[in-house]
Amino acid sequence: MGLRPTVKCVVDTCTHYLYGDRCGAGNIDIMHEEETHMSEIIEQTMCKTFSHARNILSYVSSADNVNWAGSVAGLLDPDYKVSPTIACTVASCKYWGEGAICIAEAIEVTGENSDECQDTNCKTFVRREEGEL
Repeated sequence: MGLRPTVKCVVDTCTHYLYGDRCGAGNIDIMHEEETHMSEIIEQTMCKTFSHARNILSYVSSADNVNWAGSVAGLLDPDYKVSPTIACTVASCKYWGEGAICIAEAIEVTGENSDECQDTNCKTFVRREEGEL
């Protein structure tokens, strides 16, 4: 089992967004924005788990990836830390770990007013130096 970094998410247009910039997803996937290109800057990363909160059907379609216990506790207690697991395929980041895990203590997902996952970014991304592993 990997680490469980604290997740701050300001993407308030996502179905998983919880008041207080928290994420109610069970798992989030941080990926390269372009599958064939390694991310070099923050803007080339994305949260693939983003699901636009257009209407009630959006919430229903994203219900299979909800941290139900954490979300309920988070709704009742604004200080409760809701922590999804993180799968990260951005191997060009210094916080990427073997097995697609994130080894950062905390991450921040940005992209206020996003319409699609490509509008989001992992603000914690730091490009790995040549030869660093």
